[in-house]
Amino acid sequence: MKHAVETLLELAVRQPDSQLLATRGRTYSYAQFVERAAGVLAALRAAGFARGDRVATLLEEYDAFFATTFAVWMGGGVVVPLNTSLPQADIEWLIAKSRPRFVTTPAVDTPLPEGVARLVVDAEAIPVTAPDGLEVIGPDDLAMIMFTSGTTGVPKGVCQHLTAITANAARVSDALGLRTDDRIFINTPPYFTSGLCHFLTMMAQGGGVTGQLGFFFGQNLLAEMAELGCTGFGGAPAHLVRVVEPLDEVQEIGSLRFWVSSGDHLPVRIIEKLRRVLPGVRLFNMYGLTEVSGRLCVLPPEELDRRMGSVGLPIGDMRVTPRRVDGTPAEPNESAELYVDGSLVMQGYLDEPEITAASLTEHGFRTGDFGHTDADGFVWIEGRKDDIIKRGGEKVSTVHVQQALMALGQFSDAAVIAADDEMLGHVPVAFVVPREPDAFKQTRVLRELKRTLPGSHLPARVIALGEIPRTGSGKAIRGELQSLLRGEGQ
Repeated sequence: MKHAVETLLELAVRQPDSQLLATRGRTYSYAQFVERAAGVLAALRAAGFARGDRVATLLEEYDAFFATTFAVWMGGGVVVPLNTSLPQADIEWLIAKSRPRFVTTPAVDTPLPEGVARLVVDAEAIPVTAPDGLEVIGPDDLAMIMFTSGTTGVPKGVCQHLTAITANAARVSDALGLRTDDRIFINTPPYFTSGLCHFLTMMAQGGGVTGQLGFFFGQNLLAEMAELGCTGFGGAPAHLVRVVEPLDEVQEIGSLRFWVSSGDHLPVRIIEKLRRVLPGVRLFNMYGLTEVSGRLCVLPPEELDRRMGSVGLPIGDMRVTPRRVDGTPAEPNESAELYVDGSLVMQGYLDEPEITAASLTEHGFRTGDFGHTDADGFVWIEGRKDDIIKRGGEKVSTVHVQQALMALGQFSDAAVIAADDEMLGHVPVAFVVPREPDAFKQTRVLRELKRTLPGSHLPARVIALGEIPRTGSGKAIRGELQSLLRGEGQ
């Protein structure tokens, strides 16, 4: 299999004028994109870049980020994407942890730690040159250090080679049945695993990406995709929830033919409503991990009726096995921690030998996610290890509580966390965004939840917010919710 850089260079020759990327009014054909990646590489080399060097990116513009990523790979280096929305202290910690030789920024006034070499990559003026003298990174060399989001703990640097990154994209592209005329709309930040995965997945079949900064929701999202001629969308369940929730009538879908949802749990009722109001749109529910370079499982639309709520089957040679505490495989439909094995699993965590050893076990990568497989091997996610709490000795799934809240139809968003309790150990606390804030009453919500949830699952509190704090990939930021909870108790 050709790796990502080889594929890009080949497509720039075979279909040079086909559009690869459009963002904020700027468009790039395959040939134009290669010239910009080569331009960034030339600038890096002029500053002293050499094969094997690490280059961190503090870039949120899609074109600047992706051109820099391929520039580093075309020169045999290692890319370290950094989350530009993090506090400055966290960014400095990540830079110190990853030890890059260069950090690329959009402007000279972007703060950096003292002594770090900077290269400015301005999205409005990316340098252009013909690709020449490339020293493309080897397929099994370290290609990327992608830090986990760190929403509940200290981020870890996932080390991955280009073979795995490329293979993940190719397998997902095959699962989606992509064509060269497909264009996907994304507004997940490019420095997240999902953003990079969408770009590489579309490129694997010669398709294109339209990237827009900032979340688009509801009718605005549908209108934006229609105007840009997009055939697909890739994002978090929150996107789909906010698109279909307000709709009652069947919508004109234009060229839209598929929707990819991943990163969190997609409520069954949303799947059912999508099929009513957006008929003809094929929904692919997915489950992924940074530690496998992106997607891990795909549920095709053909399986929605029989396995609604599943994330599907593992892609390629990947295997997902629920295992009990003693390491033995769980029976079908028995809940246990999920272990992953196959060629896409990471090389390890950067400079974390103990954590790596604990995670890469004899049974494969220990995900920290809990779920089960059915008799046919389809995977069902029940939540993170942190989503399963013990309340007075009884197991409680915060995911089930969240799904029950959303099923009430009163909220546009919800998240549930575990709170310490002196008597019971832990209790679930819910945060909700009411559709009618003036009508919100906690007592009424709890009364209605009693119809569908056991007493052990009822939230100890239901707190109304104007918005749930979420990462760029749509995951609830538990640390901020915990801070809000502590503030409420003061």
